[in-house]
Amino acid sequence: MRNVLLIHGFNGIPRIFDYFKNVLENKGYNVILPNFPVREEITLDGYFKVLDEYRELFNDNLIVIAHSIGNPIFIKYISKNNYKIGKYISLAGFSKDYYNEGKDILNEKVKLTILTDKEKEDAINLINERYSIYSDNDHIVPFDLLENYYMEL
Repeated sequence: MRNVLLIHGFNGIPRIFDYFKNVLENKGYNVILPNFPVREEITLDGYFKVLDEYRELFNDNLIVIAHSIGNPIFIKYISKNNYKIGKYISLAGFSKDYYNEGKDILNEKVKLTILTDKEKEDAINLINERYSIYSDNDHIVPFDLLENYYMEL
């Protein structure tokens, strides 16, 4: 059975993850949907601690679907641990800092997730297949950052 790890972002588990879980389980996948820290509780160590609980799953067969801030944190994690994975699907991923008026906590947490060139290069080498899904009307992340994330990885 193939494993699919869903990594949520800033506000917690998005509704689309419930849909993914249902559809993928009906197709025979083992779907893991952990609860990561949210909003002001987000730290790299907090996410890494949760990911460490599933470290035995990190191999060429693992599929990871990450949303928003979960994307760069996931890349930092595999880079730090040199973990290979089979397939990675980014939903609204970004790798650079941005600012949202009136969203101070989000702005603070985004600064934790800026990817280095080494982390981006590691991602290219550690992930067999990479896909990125984003839109030109995201209400949080600027379109150029979404588009550039796809091109950087």
